[in-house]
Amino acid sequence: MISDPYIVVSKIYDHMMHRLSYNQWADYIVDIKSFYKNDAKKFLEIACGTGKLNSFLEKSFGDIVLLDISKSMLDCIPSDRKRVCADMTRQPFNCDFDFIYSTFDSINYITDEEEIVRYMREVWNILSDSGIFTFDASLENNSIKNVKRLNRTSRFKGIEYKQVSNYDKALRLHRNSFTMKLANGEIIEEVHTQKIYDFEFYFDAAERAGLQVVDCFEAFTFEDANGESERIQFIMKKL
Repeated sequence: MISDPYIVVSKIYDHMMHRLSYNQWADYIVDIKSFYKNDAKKFLEIACGTGKLNSFLEKSFGDIVLLDISKSMLDCIPSDRKRVCADMTRQPFNCDFDFIYSTFDSINYITDEEEIVRYMREVWNILSDSGIFTFDASLENNSIKNVKRLNRTSRFKGIEYKQVSNYDKALRLHRNSFTMKLANGEIIEEVHTQKIYDFEFYFDAAERAGLQVVDCFEAFTFEDANGESERIQFIMKKL
């Protein structure tokens, strides 16, 4: 049976999260919640993966729903958690959430501009009137700066992996290709493609979806971001 490449790549990403721990990322999300929507009761994490971040947030947050498109990733989360398998651009809910968040530049995996607008409209539909939507996005300078560093070969817990990263400036597509050899000799491959949008695009997309940008920060800080930033954190609410 072929191992699920999403799970294997997730383990590798966990291994590579040495520059910023999940605990630090969780603290940042909690700080955002405390400042903008401290009375939030219902939470939604979009593109939650295997729920690693949730394990650091569940004590601070109350009613959390975890959404991801991969059932195998969700199966890694304890069954007593609220888990929903769905595409982030096709939200299945008929209820509102006070605080919606997404991490790991998940929005960049939506490679069509109109789908970004659809995604934001879906968020609008399930966001409470005073709710907050926050996410991080990778900009072009992040790809340019890190593309060479992301070409690497390493080993982790019996998994030998090679990552090949390239950024197509004309198409604004950043691709990370993984070739992984498991301990049993099985070889699996996985390609992650992200679209790197202009800084200004997110503001336009939000407005078209009925959202407004409350703040836009250099990721993991509360300092104003701009088009020259590498990774940015958006704070949005309904217009």
